[in-house]
Amino acid sequence: MMKKDLFDGLNYIDDQIIEEAQPTGKLTGESAGYSDDIYVKNHETHPGGKEDKNRKKHKKFARTAKALATVAAVLAVAVLGTEVVRLNNRIDELETKTANVISQNNAQNNVYAGIKSGAKLGDYEAASDYGKLYDVVKKAEASIKDTAFGELLESADATGNMSDASSTNKQESAANTEYSTTNVMTEGVDESDVVKTDGKYIYMVEDGQISITDISKGEPGEETLFRPDFEVPSDTVEELYISDGKMLIISNHADDKDETICYSYDIAEPTKPVLIGKARQDGFYNTSRKIGNTVYVFSDTYIKTSDMEKNVALQEDNLEKWVPQVNGKVISYDCFYLGDDTYSGTVVSSFDVSKPDKTIDAKCIMNNSGEVYVSSSAMYLYHSDWSASRELTKISKITFKDGVMKTGETTSVNGYLNDKFAINEKGGYLYVLPTSNTGSQPVNSLHVLDKDMKEVGVINEIARGESIYAARFVGKYVYFITYRQTDPLFVADISDPTAPKLLGELEVSGFSEYLHMWDDTHVLGIGYGDSQQSKIKLTMFDVSDPTKPVEVSQKLIDSSESWSNEFVYNYKAILADPEKNLIGFAANDYYLFSYDSENGFSLVEQQALTYKNTDGYRGIYKDNDFYVAGNGEIKHFKLAE
Repeated sequence: MMKKDLFDGLNYIDDQIIEEAQPTGKLTGESAGYSDDIYVKNHETHPGGKEDKNRKKHKKFARTAKALATVAAVLAVAVLGTEVVRLNNRIDELETKTANVISQNNAQNNVYAGIKSGAKLGDYEAASDYGKLYDVVKKAEASIKDTAFGELLESADATGNMSDASSTNKQESAANTEYSTTNVMTEGVDESDVVKTDGKYIYMVEDGQISITDISKGEPGEETLFRPDFEVPSDTVEELYISDGKMLIISNHADDKDETICYSYDIAEPTKPVLIGKARQDGFYNTSRKIGNTVYVFSDTYIKTSDMEKNVALQEDNLEKWVPQVNGKVISYDCFYLGDDTYSGTVVSSFDVSKPDKTIDAKCIMNNSGEVYVSSSAMYLYHSDWSASRELTKISKITFKDGVMKTGETTSVNGYLNDKFAINEKGGYLYVLPTSNTGSQPVNSLHVLDKDMKEVGVINEIARGESIYAARFVGKYVYFITYRQTDPLFVADISDPTAPKLLGELEVSGFSEYLHMWDDTHVLGIGYGDSQQSKIKLTMFDVSDPTKPVEVSQKLIDSSESWSNEFVYNYKAILADPEKNLIGFAANDYYLFSYDSENGFSLVEQQALTYKNTDGYRGIYKDNDFYVAGNGEIKHFKLAE
């Protein structure tokens, strides 16, 4: 065989493969697939089930061409030397191109999940094909394969995990029953939790099931235990939503791979939930948000190629073995946003709670996973980034409306965010309060970013030697606590986003882990009274003069026997309701306080809990009935009229 003959033969095969890969019409279902590794058009069969002559001819050609290519490649090793490398690369390139032609046509016909929204997410590039995603993941796998973490990754499944002001909103039912809801980060953006009420029933996560307790008559009534329609017994209930006669239960599912599954139920009869449908996505549950009937779910996913060669991995039937899926459909390649080499990222999908099996949109940001802040119209995904040999916080913006997500820009600030409330959107601007440990001492800063994530204002060199522990953005001010040996409360004016400025500072003992705007002139702080954390401290700050904040009241509670207090890291464990004048949290016992300017903090109730130092207790009220619910028990008492 002459060299020219080999080249002519391979070029002929090249042309035929490309021609066979081109669609001749709309591709749906099975017709968008491979036959003998080469796409074959005219995939229809006659009524009797027999293949038509064209398909038989193409299948025969495919096998012949493949055999010829193999023989040619073997001969090339002997007679062409290094030319075989170029030819093998060409064959791989054509196989990839063929797979992507099919993928593109399938995406147009909604075979994949997700709506293309932009070529970039800042410096994250949208994948141009699944080959790009494969390359990023494969490179990351190779860089860590010999490490201990790499061994754990090998044991993981293909896409699974290895193992404005926040407010407690007040709602009224049709019968004008007043009841509390979950303490959330952004008003109007609901968050899931382990205990919920609709004013008539208390719904509580309890050991893989939901307890539903009637409180319509005040005193807790009959309890009904309800177990979701789990796919395997080991599935767990993480959190739930209750609204408008619907219950959405969020679970972690671990079988062949880790998935987040959301079960939507009609609870017209609360004790007899009726399954509406399920929404599912690959990855371990991170968090979620609900605006109206639209739910946004975030999960952490790890992509593993299972050592498949690229040409094998890119075949249509193999994509689902390594590409993350939403509701049984792999996410469209142009909805993956690729950063530095990594195999982990955040999957976010959206759906209507009444139609959970119908995905509105889906994205996967390859960002090593991280935290999420959600405003009423945008989500910000942020995580620590060490690519510059120092700790940065990388923040990506995605706007949304009715479930449809549109990618925006990405930026970075020096340092890390120590508090979930250290990031906040107001008036179209994003405010970020990071702490940097780059030098010999920590130092803090305030950054103001516009809608395009460009910095328009900054305050540097805030409280060198201290770290931000709590923050709260309210109106034209931001209040934040730093900690070293004292508890300084800082007040900054952000009325002009381009020129933020510090107004005042107050130093008191201890430090606060949580801040809540109590009224127009007072800020509530909840934290510890000393560095040993032996006493819980309630603090009320008067900020009527923002240039001179004043501590007007404090209350210390012995917590020497309480080694785990959920309110420190989970704001949803705190009840802070100025209108009802209630402040509640669990610390061994459940404490409920009120506040007034004359008497300061007054203990309303102290309820002993069966399970000490256990997360999951919530304080909720319905009119003048108060309930401490969690871990399978409900305590009840009456509030003063």
